[in-house]
Amino acid sequence: MEQIAVPQVGPNEVLVKVLAVGICAGDAKCFAGAPHFWGDADRPAYVQPPVTPGHEFIGEVVRLGEGAAEKYSLQMGDHVVSEQIVPCRACRFCLRGGYHMCVPHDIYGFHQHSQGAMATYMKYPANSINHKVSKEIPAWQAAFIEPLSCSIHAVELANIQFNDVVVIAGCGPLGLGMVAAARDKNPAKLIALDMLDWKVRKGEEKLNF
Repeated sequence: MEQIAVPQVGPNEVLVKVLAVGICAGDAKCFAGAPHFWGDADRPAYVQPPVTPGHEFIGEVVRLGEGAAEKYSLQMGDHVVSEQIVPCRACRFCLRGGYHMCVPHDIYGFHQHSQGAMATYMKYPANSINHKVSKEIPAWQAAFIEPLSCSIHAVELANIQFNDVVVIAGCGPLGLGMVAAARDKNPAKLIALDMLDWKVRKGEEKLNF
């Protein structure tokens, strides 16, 4: 374990005590040294070390920078998630609402400006997009909000129609999130695939197929 300083907050920034954090496949690949993250002869590095990983998380507000309470409608003790992308809010994509396409965007756990959640405390930067979460949702479940939102976003991009046959390859957390979201689109047929039978059975159990 490594000791790091508690982040200091400035205007419109939020300090949270991390309640739960998930491990994404991207985190595991980054830890293993994948060239997609660390670069090679054909591409530059994406990661900006030293950085604390973790972009699937839920935190409790313990400090609010000037203006942050009003900007995000937060108060001390609130449970809050932050979208994994911290946009610049100035590029052409941000200005037209497509902040997920932000060109200079920071992502929690990979860039210096947006340190991740695998620590006791983390900071939500001034440009972050934050959402208050009901305390009735257990922290370990709230940590799934980020991957579930990615699943729903993928299904929205697919533009599923009534007569479509939809095939989802992989029944991990993201895949099962896509299965649930795609089912609500009422396609003609929904097929879920996985190389592990227990994952398919888990999908059948949880989604009452």
